[in-house]
Amino acid sequence: MITVSVLINGYPILTRSASRIAGEAGEVCTYKIDEGTIIKHNYNKGFVPLVKKMLNTIDEKKVTF
Repeated sequence: MITVSVLINGYPILTRSASRIAGEAGEVCTYKIDEGTIIKHNYNKGFVPLVKKMLNTIDEKKVTF
């Protein structure tokens, strides 16, 4: 499982979590995001592209503060 949180002044504003549901190290893996979206990620490209894909699933129009 991987969790990404965006904090402003130490307060969490956005959080997104994902679990790997298929694939192993060294291959393209499938992840299920906490809100239900399924994404694919090449494990060998590291975690930054995965984090970007996870954050791209956030609909900013629905975010309220």
